[in-house]
Amino acid sequence: MATINLSSNNDIIIPTNDNTDYRGLAGDDTYILVSQKSSASVSIIDTEGNNVIQLPEWSKIKSIVVAKTALKITCDDMTVFTINGADKFSYDVGGNTTNNSLGTIKTFSEFVAIFELTAPSSGTVNKDTNKIIYDDEFRTLYEVKVKKEDDGNKYYLNNELSPDLALSSGEKYVFDLNDETASNHPLSISETKNGTHNDGTSVGNGINYYLKGDSVTEQEFSSSFSADTSLENAFVVFEPSTSDTILYYYCLFHGGMANDAKILVDGFVEQVPEIVATTIQVQNVGASDYKFTAEGLQANDPTLTLVRGKTYEFDLTAEGHPFWIKTTQLTGSSGQYNEGVTNNGLSSGTLTFTVPADAPSILYYVCQIHGNMTGRINIVDSNENGTIINNTNSSDTSSSTPTYGGYALDLDIQYSFEQEIIPSSGYEI
Repeated sequence: MATINLSSNNDIIIPTNDNTDYRGLAGDDTYILVSQKSSASVSIIDTEGNNVIQLPEWSKIKSIVVAKTALKITCDDMTVFTINGADKFSYDVGGNTTNNSLGTIKTFSEFVAIFELTAPSSGTVNKDTNKIIYDDEFRTLYEVKVKKEDDGNKYYLNNELSPDLALSSGEKYVFDLNDETASNHPLSISETKNGTHNDGTSVGNGINYYLKGDSVTEQEFSSSFSADTSLENAFVVFEPSTSDTILYYYCLFHGGMANDAKILVDGFVEQVPEIVATTIQVQNVGASDYKFTAEGLQANDPTLTLVRGKTYEFDLTAEGHPFWIKTTQLTGSSGQYNEGVTNNGLSSGTLTFTVPADAPSILYYVCQIHGNMTGRINIVDSNENGTIINNTNSSDTSSSTPTYGGYALDLDIQYSFEQEIIPSSGYEI
């Protein structure tokens, strides 16, 4: 390995020679780490003076190895910088003396803490990372590449096929589009899946486009992309806000490149309706009953058992008998339960009920007009036997009355021959 000995003055050094040791002397030296265009290995040895390592804006770090008094940093294009006597350096994050830019000054321990590491007393610790210097801070970096799949070109972010992203409001995220495979695929972000290819637009707030370190418009950014152009310093920087919940990244030129990928902000959980658990046919029997048919079972005004989190379709053919899901077993439209319910009060068509996790244990279905067309809905966390329809008529929720031969026997009622109830011999009424 070749050696370059520096002077005893206050030197400014940009280490660019591959396989070279840069050896500092007594001066206060500044080393500006810039990634090379091809794989390179650079070593810095400097234990005298007040020396500074500068990492200019857009410097990318892929991995870091930390020893008690040394660092090994792997940057983009696989440039490896080994810093001996690293504990004696200050670290200017985002600074660049060549253009009088001053970043954030860190001590050795503060610098390695950025990567959630602590310098060990012996041996080494390391971490794979993917971060970039932006606004004097390390930001999460997504390296954008494009690969051809069976259904066309697709985005790969950090070598993963169109992943969902979990971002936090107030944080900045950097999308690096400098890989040659992305040269004709400018990325943007929209509130609409597939963006402009689906009648949507790119977000207007929190997104910035950069070329060669300069902020540009979306139009200027996209016009720089072509199949024959390799870009230099092409980045999209995005800072979601608290008002953002679910967003989508997409290609400004081509549709479908991100598949169904989503950007979920601040832990937002998308409520994806479950595939309909079952379809329940509901018809009226005159003005006396609702007749339910589902999963091979059929009953008039039965008790239903529905499971929280599942979705049910009620296919209604009951013209003149508005079907309500309610918290009370009363006619009219009061007491209606609308959480997760679409088309409550419908008499003909499809009523959909996605049962919320906090739905009460008991609900009712009720005809708006006829009080005898009603039944109970039991809401459960799981339904082991899977049976939705209980053949027991549930329109009467009062305490049960003793029965005989399927007929109610109420001792307060005087039976007549007209009722055609003939008790068995020997039974006293």
